[in-house]
Amino acid sequence: MDTVSEGTPFSREAREEDDGRYSGGNVILWIAAIAVLIGLNFASWSFCMWVFGQPEHPMNYRLLTKLEKLDPIAGVSPVSAPRGKFYSAKDLYAQVYPFNKTQLAAYNGILKRYYLKNYLERSDVTYLSGEFRVISVQKMGEDDVYTSGLVIRGQSTTFPDAILDLALPTQEVPEKFVLAPGQIIRVEESAMCAAVLNVDRLQDSTMIFTAVPLISKTSGADPVPMEHQFAEGAVIKISPPEHIQIEPERWPISRDEEDVEVKPVSLSEKKDEETAADEAGEEPAE
Repeated sequence: MDTVSEGTPFSREAREEDDGRYSGGNVILWIAAIAVLIGLNFASWSFCMWVFGQPEHPMNYRLLTKLEKLDPIAGVSPVSAPRGKFYSAKDLYAQVYPFNKTQLAAYNGILKRYYLKNYLERSDVTYLSGEFRVISVQKMGEDDVYTSGLVIRGQSTTFPDAILDLALPTQEVPEKFVLAPGQIIRVEESAMCAAVLNVDRLQDSTMIFTAVPLISKTSGADPVPMEHQFAEGAVIKISPPEHIQIEPERWPISRDEEDVEVKPVSLSEKKDEETAADEAGEEPAE
């Protein structure tokens, strides 16, 4: 039988060279595949952390609520309200005034994040309290953050540059809720615990604070919806929905920006009106 020469492709040396080449290529492919899997695993982990950690983003909120991975919004009783700090309109205005647009957006995101997580293990809730002069009362509907209830827009009696949108979500909107423009309402501290959810800055530096009462049920073994009375004919039972609509363009809830500030007629303007009325032989407007 003929022996296989050392120089042929079937020699021992040639087979060892081929095995080394093939095994080296396989190692490279395995390393690449493992690197891709590690990258995908890290990306999925990072995405999950982002979704669960920041539910205030509309896409994350829709995904979490659809998968039922976010606890429903729950009302609290006066004895179980989360701890926090009560701000006057002036103090809260002073705190957020230095924020630029990016910082204010981040601050608003944090406010909503804590609210959507029911202030779990939080003791730094931002509450707003004080007296406000009523500008308007509106019903909330399908296009609002809360699809049922009322929103009171009021101007701080002590700091006119601060406007409050007080959202009053309820499943039973009262047939009668009378608050006249100019009437004074008081947002109580511990009796209401109005948590700030959003801050919007207008072009003239006026700020609109959107807040919602956290106190929505009574204490005791059998709690019932809490009644909040703003005046004799303005009583409402707060009952927050399990979920809200959180699209960014839904803030602030009340959109009557033209009613934020009613500027008085200046003396020169009034004088011009009187002159025009005299020339026309009419009585000047009051």
